[in-house]
Amino acid sequence: MNGMRVNGDRLWQNIVELGSIGRSQKGVSRVAFSEADIEGRMWFLNKMKQAGLNTRIDGVGNVFGETPGEYEKRILVGSHLDTVPHGGMFDGALGVMAALECAQTLVEHNVTTRCGVEIVGFSNEEGATVGSGLLGSRYFVEGIGMREKGILEQILASAGLSGIKESEGCKRFKSSAYECYIELHVEQGGVLDNQKYDVGIVQGIVGIHTYDFRFTGMSNHAGTTPMDQRRDALLGAANLIASIPNTVSEYGSRATVGTCGQVTVHPGARNVIPGRVDLSIEVRDLESEIANRVVEHLKAKAHSLADACGLSVDVDGVAISSPAMMDARIQEVIGDISLDLGLKAKLMPSGAGHDAGIFAKHVPTGMIFVPSRAGISHSPDEWTEPSDCINGANVLLNTVLALAR
Repeated sequence: MNGMRVNGDRLWQNIVELGSIGRSQKGVSRVAFSEADIEGRMWFLNKMKQAGLNTRIDGVGNVFGETPGEYEKRILVGSHLDTVPHGGMFDGALGVMAALECAQTLVEHNVTTRCGVEIVGFSNEEGATVGSGLLGSRYFVEGIGMREKGILEQILASAGLSGIKESEGCKRFKSSAYECYIELHVEQGGVLDNQKYDVGIVQGIVGIHTYDFRFTGMSNHAGTTPMDQRRDALLGAANLIASIPNTVSEYGSRATVGTCGQVTVHPGARNVIPGRVDLSIEVRDLESEIANRVVEHLKAKAHSLADACGLSVDVDGVAISSPAMMDARIQEVIGDISLDLGLKAKLMPSGAGHDAGIFAKHVPTGMIFVPSRAGISHSPDEWTEPSDCINGANVLLNTVLALAR
């Protein structure tokens, strides 16, 4: 096999050590800005110093390390350090520990490159404490609004962080200073594990179209109202939900997914016919046109069902996020390196959001996936084999080398 290799034993030891911070019988909890989260960031900061990197931490807890030297451009490599409550030890952490291992390997081998290498552990990617998530990368790349800033200031101060300062603007992201951003992450789904692939080459992070549907009928006595005289709002809603798989299959792509994960029934009594049902449906795909086509057919289905059941239906678009496409050249490099390392790789979308999605709008960006056992994530049962972690780190290292030289 060709290519430079990381120290696999050291990588795994760092993953385990970080995973012990915030661990209980219920899983790993390093929720953003908690004591465990700050402890994990300080641990990472010290690890970078031991590796010979120049380090800093900004006002929202993003932790950075740079390979020594003066460079016109840098390659940024990393992921996030925070977890969901009672999560696992790989989501985000693998990407940060692999970034550390890559930088340390380059320093140890005195590798000379055209671009410097900068690594980062972002804060509050999960959004479990405050905000919509991806806080660290959004703050670093784009800045955040006054409303979110106001909410965060007290939380940041309580965590011992300096807070959001305009003076940090000069230290924040400038696209001209970065060659690209690369992120290694566990898949958090079951495709690679089920299909026995070693590596996923991420084509893009899907866009998300979220819509609220409100079916309105008439509440009435469940025992005295004949079936043919009912205006049951739940009947219309249930049939719409049941239609999602077929609608996605007929009008979506192989990458399209549709989900109804939130339903509220009014008045919510077992002996009252539901008079109103509110539900939320989201559709995800790499192509906005395809996601929108599925949504339009779901809207049409909702109106048809409402007419058939004697109901009215209102549809409200809540949020639409655009897909974040990964750089084609970086995808090709990842594929070539995977082949050189004897690894079986698959082109695939990411159905979950990642810090890489923020960067993709500003600089060439790439993502590498490794398998999640049984597709489980955000759970104490989250697991990725040590060999898969090492494979991913080796692909990451050699991708960085190929792009930095």
